[in-house]
Amino acid sequence: MAKQLGRSFLLKVGDGEASETFTTVAGINSKSITINNSAIDVTTPDATTPGGHLWAQSLGGLKAVSVSGDGIFLDDAAEARLNTVALAADAVANFQILVPHFGTYAGEFRVTSIELGGETEGGVTFSTSLESNGTIAFTPE
Repeated sequence: MAKQLGRSFLLKVGDGEASETFTTVAGINSKSITINNSAIDVTTPDATTPGGHLWAQSLGGLKAVSVSGDGIFLDDAAEARLNTVALAADAVANFQILVPHFGTYAGEFRVTSIELGGETEGGVTFSTSLESNGTIAFTPE
């Protein structure tokens, strides 16, 4: 991926309706996306030379995508939607994560945390963490 402006990385949340519309959550100052691939160790000793060297073998295991970001909400609607999802009995919603000139990750994510804060001489800020809750699709740009 060529050099890109970090501010073009967007986090969008779906409105939960049948014909879902996605809204940009915030002016996010720092953000990251992590793709984890756990391995299941299936290494077994060679029956003919059990004292010999073992080469690790693994099978594909758990896949997960996590997203985190912090910044300032764009508007009351975006703040209210993320807060509604976070406070729901099952804190999941559809999200899109747009990585500039690379592609979009989309699927259901669980809001694992949301934190609000503020300084005397600054605006109210937030930070949030999301974890994938099922298959996440990637659409290259």
